Amino acid sequence: MTKLFNKLNAIIIVFVLLVWKIFLSAKLELHPDEAYYWLWSKRLDFGYFDHSPMVAYFIKLTTLWSDSELAIRFSLVFAMIILSVLLWKFSKAMFNDERMASASVIILNTMPIMLLGSIIITPDSPAFLFYSFTVYFLWKFIKTNSVKDCYLTGIFFGLALLSKYTVVLFLPCLLIYMILDKKLFWFKNPHFYLSGIISFIFFLPVIIWNYLHDWISFIFQLGHGATRSQFHFNFPFEFLGAQCLTVGPIIFIGGLFASFAYLFSRDSKKIFLACFCLPIIIFFMLTGLRTYPEANWPTFSFMIFALAAAHFFLSGKNWKKILLVIGIVINMLGALLIGVHAKYSILPLYKLSERLAVTDATNWFFGWGDLAELLMQENYKYIDTRQHQWSAAIEYYSRGQIKSYVSSDRKNQYQFWWVEAPSDYETSKAAKVLVDWEMEDDFSTITNAQVYVIKRNGIAIRQYAVIDYGHRDPKEIVKKAKKTKKSKPKKINKTQKANK
Repeated sequence: MTKLFNKLNAIIIVFVLLVWKIFLSAKLELHPDEAYYWLWSKRLDFGYFDHSPMVAYFIKLTTLWSDSELAIRFSLVFAMIILSVLLWKFSKAMFNDERMASASVIILNTMPIMLLGSIIITPDSPAFLFYSFTVYFLWKFIKTNSVKDCYLTGIFFGLALLSKYTVVLFLPCLLIYMILDKKLFWFKNPHFYLSGIISFIFFLPVIIWNYLHDWISFIFQLGHGATRSQFHFNFPFEFLGAQCLTVGPIIFIGGLFASFAYLFSRDSKKIFLACFCLPIIIFFMLTGLRTYPEANWPTFSFMIFALAAAHFFLSGKNWKKILLVIGIVINMLGALLIGVHAKYSILPLYKLSERLAVTDATNWFFGWGDLAELLMQENYKYIDTRQHQWSAAIEYYSRGQIKSYVSSDRKNQYQFWWVEAPSDYETSKAAKVLVDWEMEDDFSTITNAQVYVIKRNGIAIRQYAVIDYGHRDPKEIVKKAKKTKKSKPKKINKTQKANK
């Protein structure tokens, strides 16, 4: 069974999956979140309201000659190649075992979140890459005591912070490791502090941006993990269930068991692996007591988790190796099926439940190009929505013909971009666009609204209401929309829904 895990098979699997990801990246519409980050890349800055800026820099680098869906996502292709090579080198350096290195690379690349999530560019993408490099060079520093590796750890940690704030969890992970593996003497090493200063210097642009904007991004993210006044004891269990889906049930359960066991091991290698993935998973699980934790939040630690899982399954009795192969096959088949469905709508979810078809997560890859086309046919030049992602998707698919704005009580990056009065607004049409992504709003209650419905497999999955604002200054549209709630539609009651 272990003969399956060799360098050639690992290369073949990684190559085939990369080709599949490139195909999906080119063919699927942008997720609205991706369109939002694409807008960031058109307005480069040291920081943004929602996240650190690295994702915008990645997109900028790959869209210098094209703004196609593939170009926007193309850095993900390079990132997965680099991560696969890095994990191979990391595993070989730690265990000097080709089977282990092959298995860890295959596990990482066949995780559902890697097969599907790696075609959607978000701040998690650069965070995953740079956090993995941070941990890799930290391990090299432990083994070689090289000053160069110490400083490289600081550089990549700074780049990771420039990618996503939550990678700051590396610091408590590091402290836990230093305590468990008796490395507290590092506090006496001046290079240890200089490495931290290097990280701070790399992160300094984000600090400066926050200082100039009253620390708004830091405040938002600190409050993001505690948005509910009551405790929700079901959320942590839902988070663990989501991890079973994103990592794969067999791989996640085995890897989680291994990480807990390794945390209390006397083996320095096992302690290291556990310390840089398990505390992150536990932290986000516990945040579920106060807010709903997203399944992707611990993703940046999954390279280390993959190596821990590979070591667990390949060490010991043969049944664990068989279980590993079954887990990898399940992950590949499940993720490939969802990928095919995202493009070709092959799963007849509507036969099971219309509600299931409407809430299908792959619906986000449909309908934004159609909406932009409809708006362009009506000669709209300026639009306003209630969500920054929706506005960004419309602007992207209009290919520069429509300028987007946002009127929302929720803070977003649009509020930091000055709303200027276009020179041609007196001769150009503007509109308010309402988006109902759960088919629960009754748009018939809105006066003078044109309603468009997006269907998939014959089932209405989203509807848009377009309210003509005529020739009006977009600045006044946004200001008026924020002050009035009258355009908000009523919810469809059960009787209306049955008759609809």
